[in-house]
Amino acid sequence: MTAGSICRVALVTGSAGGLGRALVAELERAGWTVAPATHRDGPFAADLAEPKGAASIVDRVLNAYGRLDLLVANHAAMAMAPVDVHPVDDWWRIVDTNLGGSFRLARAAAPHLVRAQGAIIFISSEWGVTGWPNASAYASSKAGLIGLTKALARELAPDVRVNAVAPGVIDTPQLAVDAAAAGTTLDEIRERYAASAPLRRIASPREIAASVVFLASPEAAYYTGQVLQPNGGSTMA
Repeated sequence: MTAGSICRVALVTGSAGGLGRALVAELERAGWTVAPATHRDGPFAADLAEPKGAASIVDRVLNAYGRLDLLVANHAAMAMAPVDVHPVDDWWRIVDTNLGGSFRLARAAAPHLVRAQGAIIFISSEWGVTGWPNASAYASSKAGLIGLTKALARELAPDVRVNAVAPGVIDTPQLAVDAAAAGTTLDEIRERYAASAPLRRIASPREIAASVVFLASPEAAYYTGQVLQPNGGSTMA
């Protein structure tokens, strides 16, 4: 496929995870050409905690496809620990990967997205809205993404739309990490999370990816600075 034959190009970070794979699949299903970025492997791999990692990915996407129309910042680092024992260096690593890496991606991508009249979608989290015990770094970074969304939506308008998705619990391998941190089994953590939502279930990755596809579509052309919260009703602000 030549650069001239490509209509719309999306860069998706964190593409190797459960939600990341669904994002790639659903965007491709909607007709996007997707550059899947991972932490370690593949042509668009980079460590987004590194200062030059984000710019390197954007440069490689442009070299490969000649354009960039959509940035989906889905990458995330996470560790669960009480605030009084969480190592400070690790706390900042999580914040700098999730929030700092997303800022650096947006910074590198912005001129190209302005040219394409494109969009940015940050993947935040319900925990960035509500907070969560033993997840101060992750929750803080995801709350920061909501502020970044609103700031960049104002700054880059009317050329680039900037929105966020703050999903509730998703049925991905991350649940095993949550179960271990809570000292319970995977089945028990699924039941616990499901019981906390009015719809009494957790989301599939494809359901969350559908929200991203919508925000990237022409049907969402009047959406900017918004935070969609697909979470089964667990927050209703």
